[in-house]
Amino acid sequence: MKKGLLLLGLSAFAATALMAAEIKVGILQPLTGPIASFGQKTLDGIKLVHEKYNKLPNGDTIKLVIVDNQFDKIQTVNGYNRLASDDKVVAIEGPLASSMALSIKRFANDTKTPTVTQIATNPRVTKNTKYITRACFTDDFQGTVAAKYALKHHLNNAVVVFDMKQDYSVGLAKAFQKAYKKGGGKILKVLYINSGDKDFNAQVAQIKRLNPKFIYTPIYAPEEGLFLRQLRAAGVKAPVMGGDGIADPGLLKKLAGSAANGVMYTDHFDAAKAPTPLSAQFIKDFKAKYGRLPSAFAATGADGYLLIYNAVKQCDTNANKADLAKFKACVNNAIRHTKNLEAVTGYLTIDPNTGNPINKPAVIEKIVDGKTEFVELVKP
Repeated sequence: MKKGLLLLGLSAFAATALMAAEIKVGILQPLTGPIASFGQKTLDGIKLVHEKYNKLPNGDTIKLVIVDNQFDKIQTVNGYNRLASDDKVVAIEGPLASSMALSIKRFANDTKTPTVTQIATNPRVTKNTKYITRACFTDDFQGTVAAKYALKHHLNNAVVVFDMKQDYSVGLAKAFQKAYKKGGGKILKVLYINSGDKDFNAQVAQIKRLNPKFIYTPIYAPEEGLFLRQLRAAGVKAPVMGGDGIADPGLLKKLAGSAANGVMYTDHFDAAKAPTPLSAQFIKDFKAKYGRLPSAFAATGADGYLLIYNAVKQCDTNANKADLAKFKACVNNAIRHTKNLEAVTGYLTIDPNTGNPINKPAVIEKIVDGKTEFVELVKP
């Protein structure tokens, strides 16, 4: 009898093992190209939480399918469609930047693929789509935070420098100007650059002539670093604030040298201020694995994965696995109806109508000797 029960138990175990499935989640990030450091930091966060949260209650496992979009719209669209057409991919995390996220919006709608962008902040990313959800705040809020900070410190006239090729930069510049003027601030000049520019002397000359009290630069780190070096070399000492697109103090220090000192930016997370127990553990594990504290890219990357994992866990049934369209629809609905999910940047609740987190705070950071220094937390 004991032998029979043992054989029966082994048979059941074998059957369970055979039935266990591999569920794929696509990861679309810029792992090469001008903002490769952002993509790699994001991927580090994703991989860390995936190591801990890859098993599903029924024995299935989640496999990551990683694609490099090179921070290029054509590569982003091709990579997205390759993942969306995979017969086992139930959701995609990424792309990271607003211009890239906007480039795949139509394809997310066409393929009805649940898509979570970690840090694409342009408000248009989640408008007129049911299939893109974001794990971060929007530029409307981020721009307002920057404007209110400047006005609170009596920096009541400003120059804005934005990148006309990046939807993120265009949208954030507009949001800042709207809030700044509403609060009584005066915009002295709006100057533009283009992604890849290296010579900013024309813009710097105008800024020096205008002598503003505040300079707002919602551009990406590769351009910001060179701009700062040229700005300070010209003797301009006005405080500079950027958005989350410059949230890489190490890269800024490398490009700008000492000119990066004192620069502020709005961001999604500060590793010195863990908002949840899961966050505290993530910070500890991240430092042990990578030898450094996690950036906001790592934190929001982890949050994007946790949103997907939580949804897949709810939807991973035999009936859904037999019908990919049904599985994806369930995952998308679960993501959109996430409530009070413990994550790295805080507790996430998604507005099902907008696809945006509700009441997501921001932090203001300052760069000091190539490292991040917390300034303040700002709640909606």
